[in-house]
Amino acid sequence: MKLLDAAIGENDGNSRVTQFIDTGFAPLNEALSGRPDGGLPFGRMVEMFGESSSGKTALATEWMVQAQKMGGVAGFIDWERSFDVGLAEGFGLNSARPYWLYNKAETWESGNAWAGKACRAIRASKAIPDSAPILFVFDSIASAIPMSMLYDAKGVRREIDTFTMNDTSALSRVTSTTLKVMAQYCEEYNATFLYLNQIRLKIGVVFGDPRTTPGGKAMEYYATNRISLGREKIMLQSKGGKEFVGQNIKIEVTKSKLTKPFKKTELRMSFDEDGVARFDRDYSLVELMLEQKLLDSPSNGYVTWDGKRLSKRSMADLIGAETGLREKLVAMMFPENDDATA
Repeated sequence: MKLLDAAIGENDGNSRVTQFIDTGFAPLNEALSGRPDGGLPFGRMVEMFGESSSGKTALATEWMVQAQKMGGVAGFIDWERSFDVGLAEGFGLNSARPYWLYNKAETWESGNAWAGKACRAIRASKAIPDSAPILFVFDSIASAIPMSMLYDAKGVRREIDTFTMNDTSALSRVTSTTLKVMAQYCEEYNATFLYLNQIRLKIGVVFGDPRTTPGGKAMEYYATNRISLGREKIMLQSKGGKEFVGQNIKIEVTKSKLTKPFKKTELRMSFDEDGVARFDRDYSLVELMLEQKLLDSPSNGYVTWDGKRLSKRSMADLIGAETGLREKLVAMMFPENDDATA
């Protein structure tokens, strides 16, 4: 044994995840990490993809707020050039440095390099405690432009009419090259990198899922979690006809290195009169518990709790108002973990 230790040294530390960024919704935490008090893993990469308006940016913003509440730093690499900081502040985002960093990266390479430099500076400067999270959101893989596509070999910016079919696969090639480095950055700086992505349809697929994500296959291997989003509109009858008031975000964790994959949950997103989105976690919790028959339902749209007949909305309001009730309901959903919070 001494000879072995002298030759190769001690074993490296275990890569087991012990810290998480709370998503704010216990069923989603459990789907991601196997723990209702878990969530997005520290030191790992996560990919979240879905169709247009399925809630990707809204969820990412909510999680950046959660990271800041834990004393951490949130950052956003905006390849799409579409992030509205004002709307994010409505979610509760603190847009002051050093707790918020923002970059309009020109290329895929520059965005990832900026994130690595920022993480290094944050940890080296002790801007936040070592135990506090760093969450960087990259929006989106599909919108990122590889440097080889934007500039020629002499460093001159290319015109659109010079692009060829070879440029179509450039993003896949560069993600395969860089994501292995980004995975090491995540572990080295105990940071969470959340890559948003769009979906495309495979031509000619008759059987199976025709959806695919831009950027090649590399992210499928390097991501600890892959989150697929769908949506279902919520329409209410009004005098002028049916009115769109929100949507149920259908969430499926299609990959997890922390727990069983393909777990599903739903989260209700409503819009106020000013058009600002809000996640209705307590209402979502009620609906999930009804679906799993953990709450009695005397009739459609109602629940029985503590001997009283309540509408789902009233039950959700009660959860928000009564101390300890949310924790009690989460413990009913996940009895193996009584310390969970929704």
